[in-house]
Amino acid sequence: MKRSTYLFKKLVFITGAFNFPIGIGLIAQSLITVNPETLIIQTVLGTFLLFAGASLVWASRDIQTRAPIIVWNALVRAVGFGSVLLTYSIGEIPTTFIPIAAMDLVLAFVYIIGSVKATEIAFSKLMIGKTN
Repeated sequence: MKRSTYLFKKLVFITGAFNFPIGIGLIAQSLITVNPETLIIQTVLGTFLLFAGASLVWASRDIQTRAPIIVWNALVRAVGFGSVLLTYSIGEIPTTFIPIAAMDLVLAFVYIIGSVKATEIAFSKLMIGKTN
């Protein structure tokens, strides 16, 4: 295995693992500060982050066949960046959202480029789930 592929696998694993405390934190906060207007959204978002983390950890074990999951996680991160940018353009957002969104955008590019390089499969094919 090439060193770059090994490092990419480790990056995907570590970034996937980082989703777990964030997801748990969102769920815990929603249950501690019970607000009927946000409880469902925060709980579902936290659970989704747990799922995304588990998916990335799983995908990191076999990049060649599971790269589409990494690519789609990249697309979700890019959409997240776009939503932060849009929200910033129409109103105020917490300042911590900006660097987090920027890091997600960088990670999205790394996920896409890394998946394509590691698998030698075109981005368009990975996007539709083709790995051969």
